[in-house]
Amino acid sequence: MSGKMRDLKKDAEKSKLNLRGQKKLKPIRRIKAIYKRTSPIKEIKDLQTADATHFLYIKGKKLNPPKHFDNLLKIFFVGFIILFVFNALNVIAIGKNIEKELSQFAHKGYDFLISGGKNATQIEFDNALLSFNKAVENFKFAENNLWFLNEDKSLYSKDNNLGNAVKSLLESGQHVSIAGQYFLKTLEEFNKLPLYFVAKNKPDNLNQPSLTDTLKVGLNDAEKAFAEIKKAAGKMENINEDTLPPELSARVKLAKNFIQEVSLTLQAISKNFPALLKLLGDRYPHRYLVLLQNNNEIRPSGGFIGSYALIDVNEGYIENLTVNDVYDIDGSYGGIIEPPEEFKAFTSNWRFRDSNYSQDFPTSSKKARWFLEKEGGPSVDTVIAINQGLLKDLLEITGPVQVGNFGKLDSSNYNLLLSYIIEGKIWGPEDPKHILKIFIPAFKEAILKEENIAALGNKLLAAIQKKHLLMYSADEEIQGLFQSIGATGEVYKTAKNEDYLSVINIATGGTKSEQFIEEKIQHHTKIDEFGNVIDRVTVKRSHLFTDDIYYQWKKIIESYGFDEMPDRLIDILGRGKNRVSMRIYVPEGSVLLKTNGSDVMTKFDKDLKKTYFFTQMEVKAGNSKEIWIEYQLPFNLDTEDLTSQYKLIIQKQPGSIGSIFNKTLEIAEELKIATVAPSEVKLNLDNTVNYSTILNYDRYFTALIED
Repeated sequence: MSGKMRDLKKDAEKSKLNLRGQKKLKPIRRIKAIYKRTSPIKEIKDLQTADATHFLYIKGKKLNPPKHFDNLLKIFFVGFIILFVFNALNVIAIGKNIEKELSQFAHKGYDFLISGGKNATQIEFDNALLSFNKAVENFKFAENNLWFLNEDKSLYSKDNNLGNAVKSLLESGQHVSIAGQYFLKTLEEFNKLPLYFVAKNKPDNLNQPSLTDTLKVGLNDAEKAFAEIKKAAGKMENINEDTLPPELSARVKLAKNFIQEVSLTLQAISKNFPALLKLLGDRYPHRYLVLLQNNNEIRPSGGFIGSYALIDVNEGYIENLTVNDVYDIDGSYGGIIEPPEEFKAFTSNWRFRDSNYSQDFPTSSKKARWFLEKEGGPSVDTVIAINQGLLKDLLEITGPVQVGNFGKLDSSNYNLLLSYIIEGKIWGPEDPKHILKIFIPAFKEAILKEENIAALGNKLLAAIQKKHLLMYSADEEIQGLFQSIGATGEVYKTAKNEDYLSVINIATGGTKSEQFIEEKIQHHTKIDEFGNVIDRVTVKRSHLFTDDIYYQWKKIIESYGFDEMPDRLIDILGRGKNRVSMRIYVPEGSVLLKTNGSDVMTKFDKDLKKTYFFTQMEVKAGNSKEIWIEYQLPFNLDTEDLTSQYKLIIQKQPGSIGSIFNKTLEIAEELKIATVAPSEVKLNLDNTVNYSTILNYDRYFTALIED
């Protein structure tokens, strides 16, 4: 053991992981297919053995693109302002004799609303607040002085429906602009929340007031904003658009519908406020289980669970933070738990470290909580999975992090050095992951600096979208909040006539070689004149490890005082065979037609209500392997309809760096492709379609087909 490692261990004994001291944790009309729907693969098996435990099916949620909480408020608000301006300006234009001066004031009110919305979007709160204040003044002036709103019997009088429409629009505009003022105050508080959290969790600030009490001030302003939006919606409801001129009627109806949608959306968002307070431990301490997953050893929900952290948060303060080796708790439990059938390739006794057996994160999280308690650990409220790949992005923010006297870890060397020390048991077999207990507190101190907060938020949002950061809570309100930001990692529930694809790999070889794997997925669909849909999926995996990578490793290792790098360790770190069990998920009821694989089996996932094809693949460094599977979908397109829609949802595997995906579509000569989406899809002159992308996010594809 080098001097650096001895110094590191010595320092580690004096290090403190808790901020407040250690506390004990408490415990279409179907047309007959021309293909015979039988499969040459006769063996139909379930995800688990016949005697295995039946797990709860978690109903999938509607697939929505992830939304950032703050940006959602701003986007909807600005969207309403734009719509309101166009409608209100149209109404004013109908009144030909509106006095010029008062008209100018109304226009200024709309201009200030637009300006305020833009400034809010750009987080220029001072300018936005000024704009909203001016908008209120102008709308009030216009309402008090427009001659056609007086108590007379003219065409534009108060008793006239057109006059009522104008008056209601102006009053609605006032309420919206006032709501904007309150929203800005709320957004200011929300944007400061990370700064508050950092400041209040510094050791010298432990006597500061509760963070949750501070947050409630901002929430009170938000409630006032919601009340104003509700009033604006009420004013719009006073307008009887059916008695207005057709052009005006259509615009007013659109405005009414839109403001109602905004109101409902904001009400839904307001329901997340209690969840936010719970996460911060407002009334009761909140306990987190953080799964530290190594996605270089890929697993369904991201990566192998090598370590885990337990965190207690109370009134915004971190009271306890402990980092644990998963093998410690697994080794202390002597019971026998039969693993899922496919996990028997690498274990005969199911344990906490293999609890993330499903790519549906709520399903795996429930199993992780169960295992933790079963093996003698505490109960937890919220489960968070963090893939090791995210650490690279975060170290790009912090820069090099000093780890005791060992040296510095940065975004270019952390993966190799941590893996080398842990897998090589350089620290000693009794505590191989001790370096994590030194690194994590040092990293936490480095990342939670005020100057890093903005960049940290952007990185975490991207990690959620790419499924490198997943969240689940047993509390329904908190889970609703996680769903609103797209962090739950739920498997999409396929609709009746939708196609679906998700390729899930499970590392079984014990190597960290996934970082060197390039995966290409080809999805070809053929639709015949009868509406039968045949898919062919091809998966090609290439192992890109080279000798140059080894020499780079050797140079880095030597710079830290280590001169040994045995072949066994090199293989574990990535040069070894990449061996995976592969699940290719498709719509329930799909029938396998043919394949080039000798061991492909058709199975059914009870948790997810989906059919999948199971196979295994092993790839040596410098080599490639390919599997293709052809199958018929369980539905037909109605080719006698004027337009039929073919829709495909593609979900990436959590933790995957992103497969190369190519989609092609071929249809019968009698049919025609009318339009395709997304915009990147290429529609060829020969009536075929190509769509190429990287699966670093979930994707979709759709085509309207004409007869």
